[in-house]
Amino acid sequence: MSSVRALRLLLPVVAVLAASAVLNRWALEHPARLDITTGQVYSISGETQTVLARLGRPVDITYFYDVRIRAMLDARHLLEQYAAASPMVTLSSHDPQLEPAAAARHAVRFAGTAVFTSGGRRVVVDKPDETAFTNALIRVSSDATGLVCFSDGHIESNPFSLQSHDHFEGGSDDHGHSHASGGRPLTLHERHGMGMARNALETLGYVVEQRRLLAGPQALAGCSVVIVASPQQAFEAREVTELARVLEAGTPVFFLLEPGIVSGLEPLLATYGVEVGGAVVRDPERHYWTDPATPAVSDYARHRITRRLALSFFPGATALRPAATGVPADMVIVPLAETSPAAHAGDDSVARARTLVLSASSTTRPVRFVVAGDGDFATNSFFGALGNGQLFLNVVAALADNHRLIDIAPREYVVAELRLTNAELRLTFLLTTVLGPALILSIAAWTGWRRR
Repeated sequence: MSSVRALRLLLPVVAVLAASAVLNRWALEHPARLDITTGQVYSISGETQTVLARLGRPVDITYFYDVRIRAMLDARHLLEQYAAASPMVTLSSHDPQLEPAAAARHAVRFAGTAVFTSGGRRVVVDKPDETAFTNALIRVSSDATGLVCFSDGHIESNPFSLQSHDHFEGGSDDHGHSHASGGRPLTLHERHGMGMARNALETLGYVVEQRRLLAGPQALAGCSVVIVASPQQAFEAREVTELARVLEAGTPVFFLLEPGIVSGLEPLLATYGVEVGGAVVRDPERHYWTDPATPAVSDYARHRITRRLALSFFPGATALRPAATGVPADMVIVPLAETSPAAHAGDDSVARARTLVLSASSTTRPVRFVVAGDGDFATNSFFGALGNGQLFLNVVAALADNHRLIDIAPREYVVAELRLTNAELRLTFLLTTVLGPALILSIAAWTGWRRR
């Protein structure tokens, strides 16, 4: 009788263990997850869904992974979401050790590599994360490629600025981090360069080069867009003449200028009806963090460049205004970003809205350009913050006539930071430093009084 009772007690335990083993085996062979994280970390983002919805031609993705490495299994699951979200995407996955022929066919040597192909174009990705995958999808499927030329020779912000590689939350190997541990890769950029802007342009399919205007009359030949990025020394007269020539020939230019710097471009812009103020703009009503000299803009003029654009800010900007000599009759100038009406500029005591970014085009000539009274907003220090990077990419896309890509920007993971406006900062201080402790002291005093 005792053995029967022991058997009755043992059988449920054995059944539970057997069911657990079967369930674990099934889960191993059929990996899936329910994403209940606040940030939807394990789901494809809205930006990726937008890119997938806009695909106009088939894209084949071949992913090579090691089944023993969890990060690569996660990456395969992520790519499966891409394939499930769009009928234009097909996915195949292989272990290069078990299927060396497939690896040789795609010229892949290591696990963790994804190959995107479409219409004869091929993009190889070695970082198994959503940012790299979505950027590759944009590059391989986009026909909107072009040549973006940055001027050089005047101490401009360098698009080929230095960058270094690091990891978050990685394990340890010979180099102090592990690509197999699931740690998130991080690229650290030289703060005053424009490496992040260049990377974003390249992921959108552009070719980026630096050109010196002193190289001759063909210095800007083939450029789809010319960018003058915060020159610290003045352009020579013959360089300004070359810029005027390419503008009149239909090559658009994006001028990023700085307060207090004589760029030598002032006479050129004045001929098209634009004058650069020179003094630093201060906006006591709308600024970023606690610095009135960093105007913040969230209410933009209606324009395809600013469509669905988040708040952007300009660390040290000068104002732009109509030239004193007048605006030519054929020029159409549209302010894109303006300060609040409370802004001041230099010694000007009159408070009024100041234009920080404007677009100019001719109705009779192929002249098109955009001028920003600050170039720091697009440097590595601020490119990834709020709408700054998107504004820069939107301007380039608009000048290059890449309308289909104007609302698409590749995502970059950056260090998580809490970014507050000056009003939000004051409210946070009031709630946490004043009202919070006062409420606690009031409750303590009331409790002590009740106990007396």
